[in-house]
Amino acid sequence: MTQGLTMRDDFPQKTKETLARRVGLRCSNPKCRRLTSGPHATSGKSVNVGVAAHVTAASLGGPRYDASLNAKERMSVNNGIWLCQTCAKLVDSDSVKFTKEVLLNWKETAEHLAASEIHRQDAAAVCAEDAHSICFAVDYWRMWRNRGNLPGDSVVVIEGWARGDVRYSGRIRLRNDLPQEDVLHHLRMEFQRGDEVLFSDEYPFPDGDVVLPPGKWVTLEVCYGLHDFSIFEKAKTVWFRAETVGDNDTHRWQVATIDHASVRMPE
Repeated sequence: MTQGLTMRDDFPQKTKETLARRVGLRCSNPKCRRLTSGPHATSGKSVNVGVAAHVTAASLGGPRYDASLNAKERMSVNNGIWLCQTCAKLVDSDSVKFTKEVLLNWKETAEHLAASEIHRQDAAAVCAEDAHSICFAVDYWRMWRNRGNLPGDSVVVIEGWARGDVRYSGRIRLRNDLPQEDVLHHLRMEFQRGDEVLFSDEYPFPDGDVVLPPGKWVTLEVCYGLHDFSIFEKAKTVWFRAETVGDNDTHRWQVATIDHASVRMPE
């Protein structure tokens, strides 16, 4: 390597194409959403004004550089975001404002918007059932037994008991399709058997109200635990419940069906 030359971990062409297509060739900045590809004046050609930008820099000294990543990780889809050329320049000019967390949130939102546009008939049907046009999605859901004081455990782990007998983790997504802002409060995770609510818990949501801007996805990270193993044994489904500020209309969405056999002690 020539002295003074900085090695860059640039994206392969396939990775660039994947990043672009996952957001429908639109800029991932939610305040921009510019289409980045279109026809060229010459027949058979196209114009591209999009950039596969690095969330954390491709080389030492770059914006948001993360020394813990190896070259393969820096060049992966997970470390990329599709932006127009203007927004790509903007985020690299102010890495204090446009942090890794901000860019990853843009990316997730853009991908969800692209998915909803592809399946917009289904999404509209789901939203039409809700007077407030709030769309709901679950990115992932996992439950596992915690080490502690469950039946059959040979050792009682006080720290484990404090976190709950059964742990759960998930990512909930909400989008408000009204032209004005909406706000949710009294958030709950509920465990249910048939129509019976066995347990309703507010503590997984310590931040209080959730503001839903018009047309944007909002992410709620949930990680908490059940302290009564008998509730887990009886419950068949998990639900998310919230009320709309102002009119106190109640909204409920099913998060998951509980597969008791798959909920095991971690290795």
